[in-house]
Amino acid sequence: MKRALMLCCSLALVLGLADMARAGNISVSLVSPGSVTSHDGSVYVGPYQLLVNGTNLSAVCDDYGDEISTGENWTANEVPFTQAGVSAALFGGAQNADQLYLEAAYLTSLFNQEPTSDYNDIHFALWGLFNPSALQSSNYDAGAAGFLSLAESQSLSFSEFQNWEILVPASGPNRAQEFLVPGGPAATPEPASLLLFGAGILGISFLVRRRLPARVNA
Repeated sequence: MKRALMLCCSLALVLGLADMARAGNISVSLVSPGSVTSHDGSVYVGPYQLLVNGTNLSAVCDDYGDEISTGENWTANEVPFTQAGVSAALFGGAQNADQLYLEAAYLTSLFNQEPTSDYNDIHFALWGLFNPSALQSSNYDAGAAGFLSLAESQSLSFSEFQNWEILVPASGPNRAQEFLVPGGPAATPEPASLLLFGAGILGISFLVRRRLPARVNA
């Protein structure tokens, strides 16, 4: 029993270390902001196309106060869409941050359900959760207010957004924007992660091997 417990603990430790090795700073670049613009044509709305550690994915910006341009590269922390992840996010220090991020995730999910004609209203409702200046924009109209009210009326939990992630930009004078990633970027483990995971598997194999009885050749 003790040996089985030791084996399970070793496996859990290896998997945890492998996941930790993949976390941390990752490379992000903006491939395309899409083709849909706000009502006044001043900003792009809807999902953007990013390149994250070499993987193409669609993500939604929740940050109205910062700017990025096509081809721009930056580093970000890839955190899970959980209470712990939100606490490390760009607006994690805001009052009721958990609820704000849940509402932002709900609005993000609407991009795949509503027509592109609603993208302006959905995105300005989302931006308005974190950035009061978005609420002062002429693009924030009755439609955007309606989507914001809709999000605020939902009963939401983090379990509804499993495997989602937040790409939190590294701080600096030219800070990039923060993105919500539905389903997560499924980034390929870095070489260090693969090496650590492989070493762990070898260690477990050694433990199992020591516990097998020696074979007797006939």
